[in-house]
Amino acid sequence: MPGKTKENKSKKKRNTNKNVEKKQVKETNDNKFNFDEEIVIGLRRIEEPHINEEKNKKTKSSKKSKKQKNSKKNNFANKKEESNSRKKHNEKIEEPEIIIKSKYMNNYEEIDKNVNKTNKSNKQKKNNKKQKQPKKLTKKQELARKKRKVILKIVKWLTLIVIVIGGIIYAMLSPIFNINEIIVQGNSKISTDTIISLSELNVDENIFKYRTSDVGEKIKQNAYIDTVDIKRNLPNQVEITVSERKATYKLSYGNAYAYINNQGYILEITSVKGTIPLITGYSTSEEDIKEGNRLCTKDLEKLEDVLEIMEAASSVDDNLRKVIKEIDISDNNNYILDLTSEKKEVYLGNVSNLSTKMLWINEFIEREDGIEGTIMLNVDLNNDMPYFNEKV
Repeated sequence: MPGKTKENKSKKKRNTNKNVEKKQVKETNDNKFNFDEEIVIGLRRIEEPHINEEKNKKTKSSKKSKKQKNSKKNNFANKKEESNSRKKHNEKIEEPEIIIKSKYMNNYEEIDKNVNKTNKSNKQKKNNKKQKQPKKLTKKQELARKKRKVILKIVKWLTLIVIVIGGIIYAMLSPIFNINEIIVQGNSKISTDTIISLSELNVDENIFKYRTSDVGEKIKQNAYIDTVDIKRNLPNQVEITVSERKATYKLSYGNAYAYINNQGYILEITSVKGTIPLITGYSTSEEDIKEGNRLCTKDLEKLEDVLEIMEAASSVDDNLRKVIKEIDISDNNNYILDLTSEKKEVYLGNVSNLSTKMLWINEFIEREDGIEGTIMLNVDLNNDMPYFNEKV
C-alpha cells in the first residue's frame, strides 16, 4: 500500500505540472500578435513567430523529457529549472512581438506615404490636363487675339527700324569712323594721287558718308581704269583696288595721237608718238574721238582683224610683229602693212591664210634684205605665187 500511495502522489504531481505548463502556454499565446484576428491592410503575413513557436515547442518537449527523467531524482531542482526555463521562454516570446510590431508599423507608414504620393501625382496630372485643354473662344475674342498679334508684329518691326536708324545716325556722326588712311592697289599707269582725287574721298571725313558705287564711277572717269573695287576696313581705312587698260595701238588725230586698247576704248589723247603701231584709215569721226569713248562698229570689226594679223605675226617670229609699225584699215579686203625699218610695204589682202602669208613676208625680208619695195600677197595663194616689186 505505501508503494501505491507514492506512485499516486507522483502521478498527481506530474498532472499538476502539465496543467501549469498548459496555462502558461495559453497565456503566452494570448499575448502574441495574431494576424488572423487583427485586420492588416497591405501587409503580408509574417511567418517568423510560427517558426519561433515550433522551435520553442521542440525545446519544451526536449526539456520535458529531461525533467521527467530527472524528476525522480530531484523534484526541487526540476522546479527551479522549470521556473528559469519559463522566464527564458517568456523573454524569447516577447522579443519577436516587439519585432513584429515595429516591422508592421514601419511598413504601414511606408504604405501610407506611397498612397499619398500616388494621390498627389494623380491630382497633379488632372490639373495639368485641365490647364492644357484650351478654352473655346468666341468670335470676338478670336478677332481681338488676332489684332493683338498684328499689333505686336508691327511694334517689333518698328523697334527694329528705329534701332537700325539709330545705329546709322551714330555711325554717321561718330568720329571713330572718320577716314584715317586711303590705300590704292593695282595701278601702274595712273598715279595713286590721281585715283584718290578722282574718288573725292577726304581724310578726317566719315567713312559712311560716301557710297562705294558712286566712288567707283568717279574713278572710272579716267579711261585707263577698267574695274574698281572699294572696301571699307572699319573703323577708319578705305582700300581701292583697280585694274587698268593697256594702250596697244594709236590713231592719228590732227597733230596728236589717240591711244586705244584692244577693246577699242580711247584711253588718252597726247602728242607723244610712242612705239606702239599706228592705225590709219579708220572711220570714226573726229568729234567722237574723246577719252573714254569707243570706236564705231566698223572700226571695231576691223580692229578684230588687226588683232588676228598681229597674233599670226608673233606666232611666226616675234621680231616680225615688232617690224610692223603701221596698218591701213581703210579696205578690209586689202590691209596694208608698213615695215618702215625694212623699207618695205605689204599688200596683205584679207585675213585668210594668215599663217602662210606671214611665212612669205618673213622669206621676202630675208631674200630682199635692204631693198625698198612692195610685197604682194593680195593674190590667190592656191593658184598664184606672191611676188616682190622693187621700188624704182
